[in-house]
Amino acid sequence: MTQAIFLSYASQDAAAARRLCDALRSAGLEVWFDQSELRGGDAWDASIRKQIKECALFIPLISASTDAREEGYFRLEWKLAVDRSHLMADDKAFFFPVLLDDVAEPTARVPDKFRERQWTRLGTQMSDDAATKAFAERVAKLVGGGGVSSRNASNSPPNGEINKNLVGWAGVLPTDQMLEPRGQNTRPPYNTFDSRKVTKPSGNDGDKSVISRDQQAPSIAAPSIAVLAFANRSASADDEYFSDGLADELLNVLAKIKGLRVAARTSAFSFKGKQATVAEIGRALNVATVLEGSVRKSGNRVRISVELVKVADGYHLWSETYDRTLDDIFAVQDDIAQAVVKELRSTLMGDAATVTSNKTIIAEIASAATDRSDNSEAQRLFLQGRYLLGRKSEEDLTRSIEYLQAAVALDPDFALAWAVLAQAQSDAGGWGIAPVHEANARALTAANKALALAPGLVQAHLSMASIQMSYQWDWVSAEASIQRALQLAPDNADVLTAAMRLSFCMRHFDEAETFGQRAVALDPLNAASYRMLAMALYSAGKLDSAADIMRQSLELSPDAIASRHVLGIVLSMQGRHEEALAETMLEKAEWARLTVLSIVRWSMGTDADKLESDNALATLVEKRAHSSAVQISSLYAIRGDADATFLWLERAYQQRDAGLVYSNALPFFDPVKHDPRWHPFLKKMGLAD
Repeated sequence: MTQAIFLSYASQDAAAARRLCDALRSAGLEVWFDQSELRGGDAWDASIRKQIKECALFIPLISASTDAREEGYFRLEWKLAVDRSHLMADDKAFFFPVLLDDVAEPTARVPDKFRERQWTRLGTQMSDDAATKAFAERVAKLVGGGGVSSRNASNSPPNGEINKNLVGWAGVLPTDQMLEPRGQNTRPPYNTFDSRKVTKPSGNDGDKSVISRDQQAPSIAAPSIAVLAFANRSASADDEYFSDGLADELLNVLAKIKGLRVAARTSAFSFKGKQATVAEIGRALNVATVLEGSVRKSGNRVRISVELVKVADGYHLWSETYDRTLDDIFAVQDDIAQAVVKELRSTLMGDAATVTSNKTIIAEIASAATDRSDNSEAQRLFLQGRYLLGRKSEEDLTRSIEYLQAAVALDPDFALAWAVLAQAQSDAGGWGIAPVHEANARALTAANKALALAPGLVQAHLSMASIQMSYQWDWVSAEASIQRALQLAPDNADVLTAAMRLSFCMRHFDEAETFGQRAVALDPLNAASYRMLAMALYSAGKLDSAADIMRQSLELSPDAIASRHVLGIVLSMQGRHEEALAETMLEKAEWARLTVLSIVRWSMGTDADKLESDNALATLVEKRAHSSAVQISSLYAIRGDADATFLWLERAYQQRDAGLVYSNALPFFDPVKHDPRWHPFLKKMGLAD
């Protein structure tokens, strides 16, 4: 067999094929492509068959032209290549499909064998000399280094997933020249990382280390992994819950394996729908490996393709494609987890694979996977409910509760579903979707059920702590719940964020900062954790650090509710009123915008500004008295109007306003804390003895 590359194309795509051929040949590759030979005849046909039989890499060019043609010699070439592949080992790399047009992969008229490989889209980049040159140079490097041989060869990508290491998947090109996948169901475009910076606060006020795309990757403690959201390649976008859920389940299982550091879900999933290379993802999350994949679901059948990539050099450590039924999905998850752990331990830790070590890994995975349901339909309903809960809209929250209730109805012993249902019910009360007392009563029942079924379930303790803080104001019990969660999962970013919130509410600002720094270090792309940390720093009087951290939160999530609100308040306290007003006008939530507008205008101090502040307060009272009593009371507090402050605090108390938990921590109420009514109010909330 030679090291030649065979280009297969429709005659209408000859010009594009010629450009690609020239680029490959310029990179020193042998390419079987010559338009002068397109004359037909037995000799020519025999030559083509011989070349397909002997080539090292078969590149079919897939386009609108190939989709439109029911017949064509290229279809015979494709069949011959597929026939040859049946004689190859499953881990032999041979096909490398390339898309020239905006063709949707699921509906493309190609052999199924092509779909077992990741596709690279060149598209409009074919006219870019730099793009085609970089593409060809990367192919040359792979072919020259044995990149098309078996997975056991040095530096060779397994299972034919060659294009992950090609220009379209490896960041060889500048950001504006990436070979970007397009189309509804193509592979997720993890190709470039935007120019945002990822800031990790240090112990010094205002000091921070910054990870940017131009910096060297920090030292990485191996073994470590980021599990990215799997691409949904199903025909329906509604199946996204399933692809997300599979990745989420794998992440949760791997996170329980001793000695393996797993990037937090929020940060890992933040790359979904964005363009970033594996190297950039690894640098941002400080991991040595990345697991990514795709899911195609059709009826009761599902195809799952996964690949484990080493961040340092972009090469594949392992990849596999599974064709199973939905009833067998648990076995697939376990197979993937076992393969990943084996590969990480042998590649990154040098552990030799033995019968004993393999049995140990199988036992570890089985122990880590106990959170899921044995009922596949209950598990599916749970995945759908959890997915909708994460979408953060009122409609989706309502539907989330319905799915989760259906899951526990099918499997009453499904502890994790009970725990997530508890959080969803609590959120429904806090958002005003359901009566607050009824919603939290249901939430408490669900949380207690989860804990009774699984006392060691971290999510159950977090859900209970959320109810104890936001609704019951039972701080002693909340501390016990969070302490237990910290014992079970000391490096869980969600647990650390909950601990930060509790410490903040109790005015333990140094402790809150410590928890917050640890949380954002473990989950560096979680905007909500940065926002909570900024609030703690602001209340501690560290305004510069608070502003820096809050800007980081906004870079990660520019449209997050109440984030401009927080930054506007911090800037106003720094005397940067015009900047504060500019941020205020960008706040999307009306209640938050009116609140900070009133605060900033009052701080500016002129009669005209105070009139604007009063107008904003009046509008907030008129429109949001039923849901913003805490904010209204704080605006009266900064005016020194104690009677109005306590009137609205009492309304907030009766409404069980979740924002009351921060009343003792935020500085807004400082002007009325000398009032004899302040201490009894805090005592009523359990915030004072």
